[in-house]
Amino acid sequence: MAFFSFSTDDFAPSERLEAAQDIYSAMAQVKLDAPRKQIPHVETRIRLLPGISIARVTASSLHAARENPQVADGNDDITLLIHPGGPGGWLSHLQAHDSLACTPGRARVVYNHQSGSVDFYGERVNFLSIAFARAQLAPLLGDMDRLPKHLLLPGESLQHLSRLCLALTECPDALDSQPTSQLTRQLLDLACLALGATPEAYEYAQRGGLREARLKAIKADINVHARTPITLNDLARRHAVSPSYIRALFNNADTSFTDYLVEQRLQRAFSALTSPHSAQRSVSDIALHSGFNHLSWFYRAFKQRFGVTPGEVRNIAHISCPPNTP
Repeated sequence: MAFFSFSTDDFAPSERLEAAQDIYSAMAQVKLDAPRKQIPHVETRIRLLPGISIARVTASSLHAARENPQVADGNDDITLLIHPGGPGGWLSHLQAHDSLACTPGRARVVYNHQSGSVDFYGERVNFLSIAFARAQLAPLLGDMDRLPKHLLLPGESLQHLSRLCLALTECPDALDSQPTSQLTRQLLDLACLALGATPEAYEYAQRGGLREARLKAIKADINVHARTPITLNDLARRHAVSPSYIRALFNNADTSFTDYLVEQRLQRAFSALTSPHSAQRSVSDIALHSGFNHLSWFYRAFKQRFGVTPGEVRNIAHISCPPNTP
């Protein structure tokens, strides 16, 4: 998965507008203009997958236009413009359609074969663009004529799509462990659900990309709350699904909710026991702060998982790296 980045911060203030107009404009296939006497800020990270281009942008007040010279490139992608959150906002203009003000969590659809522009308002405005090859996405969609006419609601599929794209543009090696084909399929599934899928695509996406995104979100929730007495019902309520659905998600991943939760807690305990910063803490204190309420259960689970007791792990770590080691 190719990754590119650009920042005007890498240039002297007097060179930033020219750099943005020369380099970023070429990368994004847009024409840039900034208010007079303003030093522009543009920072972007771009991830390319087969048939999908993701651009994560933070910009100062700017006018970015895709006009006749840019439209002439023959690109007819279907693109989602998303406000992922944060201060400021932007206004999207599209040929033959109403201008729309995009607020955090909302999105609009544009067609790259039509001219259009975006006006950014603020010192650091966040913007997420996800362009899909028409040949890949269009067959999965229902009524395409209505898409550019209104803002998309911040529904579950759009939220999952935004999170995944933000994660993919975090750094060059983000999500390298996942096969590119799987990520591409998941992005297409989430996009067609957000935009209005055909019945066949809807059924497929519900079983594929949406299920994967839900499991990822639930695992992230568990990772954040692993130290607390989290329950299956808590997760189901927060993610608006049933407990049985969550059980099925983990079962399809060849594990269970309980096993996954215990693994996260054991990993936290292991990290603390081997950290010199926790040398003065007791094993019981570490166990309790890792989410284990019963010490006997913690000792059994730890020995079964790592093959040694918590005390033995601590001793091995301290022998390898004594507390006074610089």
